[in-house]
Amino acid sequence: MNSDSLQAGIEHRIADLRAAYPRISACHATLEDWHEGAEPRYSLGLDIRWPQHQSLIAGPACASAGQAVAAGFDKAARTLGQSHA
Repeated sequence: MNSDSLQAGIEHRIADLRAAYPRISACHATLEDWHEGAEPRYSLGLDIRWPQHQSLIAGPACASAGQAVAAGFDKAARTLGQSHA
């Protein structure tokens, strides 16, 4: 997956979150990458701002950037569904 399509996917998922939770005032995503031994690892972090509240969500470490994006947003949806339903 190239960086442009990865970025477009992240922006689309942010738009989906904002549509589901209209009180979100800002959402920033950071894709971290590193190596464990010879294996690349990726994790998506989300900084979601609400009026008078901030949610920091760290996705799990994954073998690919695409997996990390999906896992990070899945975790965000579960977390937000529990705390802001």
